Parts: sequence; C-alpha cells; structure tokens
Amino acid sequence: MPRFRQRWFQWRLRRAGRRAPAEDLAALLEGGWRERLAATWLVAAGRRAELRPVIERGLLGDVPSGDRWSYCPALACLGTEDDARILVAYLDRALSLAPEEDGFAIQCQPEALATLMYLDQQLGTDHARRFLAADGPWERWLGSVNVSLAHYQDAVRADVVFAAGGDPGIRRMVKLQRR
Repeated sequence: MPRFRQRWFQWRLRRAGRRAPAEDLAALLEGGWRERLAATWLVAAGRRAELRPVIERGLLGDVPSGDRWSYCPALACLGTEDDARILVAYLDRALSLAPEEDGFAIQCQPEALATLMYLDQQLGTDHARRFLAADGPWERWLGSVNVSLAHYQDAVRADVVFAAGGDPGIRRMVKLQRR
C-alpha cells in the first residue's frame, strides 16, 4: 500500500490498541490463532503492558502450538526486562523440544530467540548469549539447522518499527526479493 495509506492504517492500529478494553484483548489472546494474532498486534501497537501476564501465560502454556510466534512482536514492542525474562523462560523449555517430523518447529524457537536478541540490543543486556554459546541450547536444538537468526531479527525490527508508526521498508524488501 502507498506510504500515506500505511501511515493512516498504522495510526488507526495504534489508536485501536490504546482504546480497546483490556478484558476484550485478554479474551482475544486466549482465543484461536486469528484472534491471538489480531490481539498481539493491538497490544504491540498500543503498548499495552498490562496484558503482559496474559501473553506470558499463553507463551509458557502447557500445550505446544505452532502459532505462539505471534506473541513475539508484542514482547519486542513492550521492550522491557520483564519481556526478556518471559522469552528466557520460554527458550529454556522450548529448546529442549524436538522438531516435528516434517521439520517444522513445534513452537516458535527461532522467533523467540531473535526477539530476545533484539531486546538484548535495545536493553544493553546479554540474555541470548547463553543460548548461542558454542554447543549451547541453540546449537543442540535439532531445528536450528539452516535457520537464519539474522532474517528473524530483521523481521522483529520491522515489526517494532511498523507498530510504532514508522516505515519498516516492507515495499523495499519485497522488491529486493523479486529480483
């Protein structure tokens, strides 16, 4: 979409994220993947830190599901030490899980680690270091083969810029990919 339309959409997204009742967003976060995806974007754009416990419960829940990646942009946009702590707890458990037979991760290990790396850069911390150490949990996790964490970090950065109302350069990236 043209940049002026994108800015209008982003403004409306941030406004809706700030105005939506917390109980409604919490209900959406506990719904199916579509509801959760919409709610996490509203939380991210509206910087709704009061919903962090609901996100934490969803990410650290007992039942593995492949759609937990949608929590990562919200945690990146909230951008605090508490969000990094949630990702560390998630990765401690998730990197011990084997990928499914078709090669896809059960959960969202690459997205979570890239989000943690992004938060480390923003907060000046080094939580991701122990996961990325030689023969560390990331190397030992079978799903890490051929995963570009740099690609995931770029996506996290673009999500944060988009939620804040900036130009993440999506059109530029699409043009480069078509070449």
